[in-house]
Amino acid sequence: MSAPAVLMGVDIVDTDRLARAAARGGEVFTRHLTTPAERELGPGVAAFSVKESLIKAVGLRPPGFTWHDFEAVAAPPDGWPARLLEEAAGELSASTGLSLTGGATYAVRGASARAALERLRPGAGTAAGAARWGEGDGLFVSLAIVYAEEEGIPS
Repeated sequence: MSAPAVLMGVDIVDTDRLARAAARGGEVFTRHLTTPAERELGPGVAAFSVKESLIKAVGLRPPGFTWHDFEAVAAPPDGWPARLLEEAAGELSASTGLSLTGGATYAVRGASARAALERLRPGAGTAAGAARWGEGDGLFVSLAIVYAEEEGIPS
């Protein structure tokens, strides 16, 4: 078995910018950015930055992209993705001085899943993601990984 392939992305944004975008867009912004299931979970306005870090991990917004290509799910990451994310979050926290206290696992679908799998392992498994985020000192920081989950291979 080969080592797992992983894509990683980081987004750092001014919290005032996030607040202005959310206030300007209101409910339309929220519906455009998040799925109904995500709105039940949160992370609210943080979803923009978190999804931006997922987009950066995938490498682009492929043709057919929608913000709903990434959907937060209730289950926390486990196995090697959780360990990798924890280690990377620790390094990002050390370099920014901000604790990444929020986190979620993400289903990766549609055009973004196809683009991610093309970069990871063409034809192997399904794409999945996980993210950590935090804010302070006027900044919102998010870190995301996207990886291939292969059937029959424990994470």
